[in-house]
Amino acid sequence: MPLTTRDFVQQAYRLISAQSPSVTLHGDDLSLGITILNQLVQSFAATGLMLTIAKQISVPLPTGTTDLICADAGFLPTPDITEGRLANLDNAWLELEGVTYPLIEELRSVFLASFKYDPLLSLPRFIIVMPDTNSTRLRIYPAPSQNYTFHMRGKFQLNEFTSNTDMTTLPQYYQRFLLFALARDLAPFKGRSEAWTPNLETIYNEAKINMESASEINVAIAGDRESLLSGAFAVRAGV
Repeated sequence: MPLTTRDFVQQAYRLISAQSPSVTLHGDDLSLGITILNQLVQSFAATGLMLTIAKQISVPLPTGTTDLICADAGFLPTPDITEGRLANLDNAWLELEGVTYPLIEELRSVFLASFKYDPLLSLPRFIIVMPDTNSTRLRIYPAPSQNYTFHMRGKFQLNEFTSNTDMTTLPQYYQRFLLFALARDLAPFKGRSEAWTPNLETIYNEAKINMESASEINVAIAGDRESLLSGAFAVRAGV
């Protein structure tokens, strides 16, 4: 049975006793609830930890491609990856004729501060995540000298909810966490701060821990200085 955002917001109000289950939402209650829900999920995209499970994406990587843009399908110009703004990159790799070539994630500050030959075409070794407000740019270096398939696994910022969005597309453990998180944020807006009891806070924290335990976040910092010798690495890789 579908669970719309409207139903979800009404459940959140019931947690803080601000809405009778037999009475429809009135005034700006619905719009306020949806606004706060969208603010919550967008803030979760700051690190990706509070988002649900990662997705795996595959797109062609033509010769000479230096950048891939991740954004919503409605973003202009049309992005290369339309799953939404990338919040956290878990890993990325290239594929050519059945052989995979892992990419090393490099810090943007390190990449921009290093000497490099931008027009270089070779076997790509590095990927640099450059987030923006509504999109994320993935810089590939060196640019590919052949046509590869680009694969990545990461977490993407959720699209904004409307009143009729089907919430059942989210995992149930995530729905439970969002329900308590939304009620927690709604309480002070409705003058119901006292309705958020220690018992509700305990349930909220339990739901948060369960949600985070399913979270995929890559916190490893890897470096491979030898890979800066692009030509030598390409020869060893056989491309």
